[in-house]
Amino acid sequence: MIFITLLTKCNCISFINTKKALVSIYLLASSFIFCQECNLKIKGYIIDSNSNSVLKGAVIQVVGKKVNTISNDDGSFVLENLCLTDNKLKISHINCNQLIRKIDFFQSSNVIIIMDHKVEALDEVIIAERKIKSSSTAKIYSLSEIEKDRYSNSGLSAAISQISGVTTLSTGGNISQPVIHGMFGSRVGILYDGILLENQQWGQDHAPNIDINAFENIRLIKGAGALRYSGSSPGGVIILESSLPKKIDSLYGKTLINGVSNGLGGSLISSWTKSYENGKYLKAQGTFKISGDLNSPQYILSNTGNNEKNLSLSFGSNNDSKNWKLYFSYFNTEIGILKSSHIGNVGDLLIAIENKDPGVIDPFTYDINYPKQSNTHYTTSIDFSKYYDLNNKLSFKYSWQKNNRKEFDVRIGSVKNTAALNLNLDTHNLNTSYEWKNSFARFSSGLFFQIQNNYSTPGTGVKRLIPDYLKTKFGSYVTGKIDNNNIDFSFGLRYEYNSNDVHKYYRNTRWEAENYEEVLGPYVVDEILSQKLIKKVFVFNTLSINTGVLFKLSENKDLNIQYNYIERAPDIAEMFSDGLHHALASFEYGNPFLKKEKTHKIIINLEKKSGVFKYNLSPFITSGKNYIIIEPSGFEQTIRGAFPVWEYSPYNVFFKGIDLDFSYNFNDYIKFKHNSSYVQGINDDNNEALVGIPPLILNNQLSFYFSNWKKVFVSLFSKNVFQQKLFPNNNTVTSVFENGERVDKIVDVSTPPNGYHDLGVNFSFGPYKMSSFKMNVSLVIDNVLNNKYRNYLNRLRFYSDELGRNVMLQIKIQH
Repeated sequence: MIFITLLTKCNCISFINTKKALVSIYLLASSFIFCQECNLKIKGYIIDSNSNSVLKGAVIQVVGKKVNTISNDDGSFVLENLCLTDNKLKISHINCNQLIRKIDFFQSSNVIIIMDHKVEALDEVIIAERKIKSSSTAKIYSLSEIEKDRYSNSGLSAAISQISGVTTLSTGGNISQPVIHGMFGSRVGILYDGILLENQQWGQDHAPNIDINAFENIRLIKGAGALRYSGSSPGGVIILESSLPKKIDSLYGKTLINGVSNGLGGSLISSWTKSYENGKYLKAQGTFKISGDLNSPQYILSNTGNNEKNLSLSFGSNNDSKNWKLYFSYFNTEIGILKSSHIGNVGDLLIAIENKDPGVIDPFTYDINYPKQSNTHYTTSIDFSKYYDLNNKLSFKYSWQKNNRKEFDVRIGSVKNTAALNLNLDTHNLNTSYEWKNSFARFSSGLFFQIQNNYSTPGTGVKRLIPDYLKTKFGSYVTGKIDNNNIDFSFGLRYEYNSNDVHKYYRNTRWEAENYEEVLGPYVVDEILSQKLIKKVFVFNTLSINTGVLFKLSENKDLNIQYNYIERAPDIAEMFSDGLHHALASFEYGNPFLKKEKTHKIIINLEKKSGVFKYNLSPFITSGKNYIIIEPSGFEQTIRGAFPVWEYSPYNVFFKGIDLDFSYNFNDYIKFKHNSSYVQGINDDNNEALVGIPPLILNNQLSFYFSNWKKVFVSLFSKNVFQQKLFPNNNTVTSVFENGERVDKIVDVSTPPNGYHDLGVNFSFGPYKMSSFKMNVSLVIDNVLNNKYRNYLNRLRFYSDELGRNVMLQIKIQH
């Protein structure tokens, strides 16, 4: 009946002779496609893969026919009067890679087509900030590719410190962590591909175990603007993301070769992507870095070498309706600690402060001796997301992180090669989220669950600095953004349940001195060799809120007001540190009675986004209750002498400050860029300044693009760091022998060093077409004048000057 109907409908030849039936069916099947009615319709949307926003102005054409249309303002398009054979579409957009898409009419006539933006190397010289859609009105700061490449040999902290309001807390020349608006450590979240980094970030000498070269996009949100991932980051959130590969059959990549003069080292960084037209892809990236002893302007900084080996692999599928990805990364670094910073007691610290040069200056070497750090971090993740239509998306993600941190002291005997600190941290996370949106609003909600186990390897011969514990965390979040013509509103809410099952040993002497018996006595489960073992579960319920309003004052001017309320559970280290931290040459003691920290933060952004003169003015204030600070409290005598004692205590604090960014284009070839930041932190309980707050910092950059010289780009950098005038008095007094007599001397660990001015220059050439690849060559010089200075936020400033001049030659090859 079907064939008869089709024959009648199409006026095809009538077959009467039944002996010819088989031939008839064959002819019918082959001729059906020519006699069908072409009345099929396709409706769909064009989406930008980078921002997940709609694309207007895309051209959709039926391959082989002169049938086309253009996507509307909402990204939608319609193609009508199509035949079954019209199942291949060519989609093109001025800012995207051309795409060929096959359509299955029998599955769906409604399609979502995701396009990938092109990144043209020729456009690197003129840096434009990418506009990124998010479910928050918070201001987002981005690093360009040329900025990221410049710091490919230095790491995340150095790269992100180019943004106003961001500085670094350093331990020598190789270890640093980002400081945002005066906050660091656990108060600054680091997200990589949607995973919150867990790597013992509580330590002041603990740098993030992450390779920035494995990610194409690096962004910063000041304040708690990413409640989907973290509810305990009042300082800000750093987001590292990988771009989705192009949906074409191709093999491409990038290789960076860096050589540096300071340390006579360098790095080899290479990434490769194999992509397929069906959306599947393979990505591999590796980094190998080596450096010998660094040097200041006048002397070698002995035992400051650095070795680093990183690898990341991902395999996934990027389809219009669903995405999945398997990810693995390995990070390993071995870092030497300045030899002269290894002190035996407070008397050695006094000598180091009074002397201008380090106590130990050895010949240059690539060897890394004790003291040193060794860090290894593994990550594995599986994520899956499905688009039900343009407006609905469901996602699942599981991740596992394993971090091993070892700190080696200068020791003798059988424990000479044994780490004094050996911590193993395993973290399992499971997250699910659901996103939905319409023409004027977008929302996201989700659930999360975490199990984290910290284990201190026995046999170190040293009392454990932090105890073993098992953490369980779960909760939920909801975020939303409502777009209006002139006013946008965003909100976020996150609840977390934190349970810490802690096994902690206390020496009887400290137990009695701190009168722990009254509160912790019921939790003692054992007594061993003058120590009490307690087992207790510490529970914290936290709530974090983010709201924001964006006023569109004109076509290129916005006023953005953000309010964040953050509750943060104390770190295990803040509650239970107990012993000598060898890397810092000081005793650290936690406070087991700490309560959850509460901060209120308001950030205002006044921004002019376009024109020859652009600017962003951003004042902020932060009020903190039970804000946890580590501060000196005296000395403790050991057989090696007296060591400084630092204790964690809660205070009421207040921060205020301002960030300023502006740029001016003199013409198409000359651009000036400035950013500056100032923050002030006050302890309201005693009206004293907080320790370790960055001073006023001014950064200027003047860039030239020489049009009459082929592809030459020159930038001059100027950094002014002023002396910090507001600081607490944490000086102590110690007795030393001088000329045969014992005298008291002040150990000045409080007074900040003088300010300084640093100059740098960057020469970039290219890209130049070389057969099947493009090549750029860059020459970067830091501390051009080889100035001698010390940095207030470098914990080793008592022992040596900062790094001297460094020349880096970089070759970038785009395959």
